[in-house]
Amino acid sequence: MRTPEELKKLDTKGLQTELSEARQELTVKRFDVKNNQAKDAHLIKKSKKYIAQILTALNNEA
Repeated sequence: MRTPEELKKLDTKGLQTELSEARQELTVKRFDVKNNQAKDAHLIKKSKKYIAQILTALNNEA
């Protein structure tokens, strides 16, 4: 995960790539928690927050 300052430095293509990777990670984390393979359910909240930060950076560029 990158900091919000690092996200601001990325171009639109980089942000979109980061967004798709973050969404894939969120899907995997949800699946793992659902199947009791991961005990860190709080990571889902962190992932969602990170996705929101990426979307905010994308909207500020436009």
